Amino acid sequence: MPRTGLPSEPMDAYARSGSGAALHDLWPRLPGGARSELLRRGAEADWWIADALPGRWEALRPLVFSEAAYYRFGALAADVLRCALLACRRRASTAGELYRALHDHRDLRLLDPSQPLSAALLRLARPDALVVGGTPWFVELNVGPNIYGVPGLERRSAAFARRWRDGVLVEPPSTLRARAACLAGVVPGGGRALVPTWRAVSGIAAKLDGTRALRRYLRPAAKAALAAGLDVSVADLSEVRGGADGLWAGDDRVDVVFNQFVSPVLADGGAAAVLRAAVLAGGVRLFVPEAACLLSAKQVLAWMHEDLDLYAPADRELILAHVPWTAWLGPGQPPELRRAVLAHAVRERAGLVVKPSCGRGGAGFAAGHRLAARDWLDLLSRRSREQTLVLQRRLVPDRTRMHFRARDGARTAARVPFVLSPFLLDGRVAGACVRHPDPEADPAVTPVNAAAGGVVNTVLLLPDTEP
Repeated sequence: MPRTGLPSEPMDAYARSGSGAALHDLWPRLPGGARSELLRRGAEADWWIADALPGRWEALRPLVFSEAAYYRFGALAADVLRCALLACRRRASTAGELYRALHDHRDLRLLDPSQPLSAALLRLARPDALVVGGTPWFVELNVGPNIYGVPGLERRSAAFARRWRDGVLVEPPSTLRARAACLAGVVPGGGRALVPTWRAVSGIAAKLDGTRALRRYLRPAAKAALAAGLDVSVADLSEVRGGADGLWAGDDRVDVVFNQFVSPVLADGGAAAVLRAAVLAGGVRLFVPEAACLLSAKQVLAWMHEDLDLYAPADRELILAHVPWTAWLGPGQPPELRRAVLAHAVRERAGLVVKPSCGRGGAGFAAGHRLAARDWLDLLSRRSREQTLVLQRRLVPDRTRMHFRARDGARTAARVPFVLSPFLLDGRVAGACVRHPDPEADPAVTPVNAAAGGVVNTVLLLPDTEP
């Protein structure tokens, strides 16, 4: 019988955690007068826009974590990513093999099929965690180049820190600086980095109003790369020339491309072809290999649960304690395994959610407890014939009281959950992205995602304080 990854014990047995990585929002423990002053000053400030994702509401205060808990959380996230890579390497040794194992049908034009599945694929990640009873559970991995929001989040955390009157709260490490150091490490001894603009059908470039706006958005990345010791060229991909013998921006040969996109979004096929030829011939390096985005497939989380008996004991406990049970349904699945997963999905409908393995922005998300049994089975059976889906244990996350301000000046407060996403650069944590649901939305129905109206926020740290 094929291994299914189906739990052999009750779901609630997965709620244990021995990692000591508890996370609690410490805002209520801070002095009341200082809290009121920060909220007042935030309400009087100019409207903040987090990069290209403005919504109706914004948060008037950050989440606050102990510095020790934040760093433990970052180390935990890095370990989960390491275990994810191990699961992939059990099924493939190269990017091309992994692409086939995932039944991925995206046109990844910059994917080098011979790329080994090494730690280089984990160069940049921002995994998503829900916090339940102080325990983080990683529900998505988000590995790859198209991770946005860094400049706006850093401006926001700096503003919050300035407004805290006693100076005790500190910003987390700078994602911009850590990312630039990581970029410089791709070409030891220095070199030239291209920070390109590009035309796109989706993503940050499509949301921003033209190339000039994209260039402004990328300016902090270019400045950070210069500060890290790299020579930097800024040019549109359409202006880049070369191919198998290398890549040039003007008269300058480029060593590494700061690619904040995946190739399917590129609208300029000619520019993509030039870049592809240079990448496949080894004439230029991508900061984040396109193969990295394969690890974002949620099916990888299902593989981790399928492989529990193959991990070292400490890694097995890590997965049980911090990765909610996940299984997959999709094309190419053995019939016996498909029947077992569907039967389990029917029995456990109220405790499960379903998502596309390669979906983004909350598209295709459905919760079993919101559907009738017949509709649930029909949805799973029909959609899984065309694309790979994952079933995942439904979590009920912790809530915290958050204050919000609307564009029209209205203010409200609500107890809301949050998605906590640390930025990891070569396995080291630097910064974090937080998303809350719209305070007027029902978080049980709407995914907590910026594209679905979620409110983007950040964190500050309280030094030498245990949760």
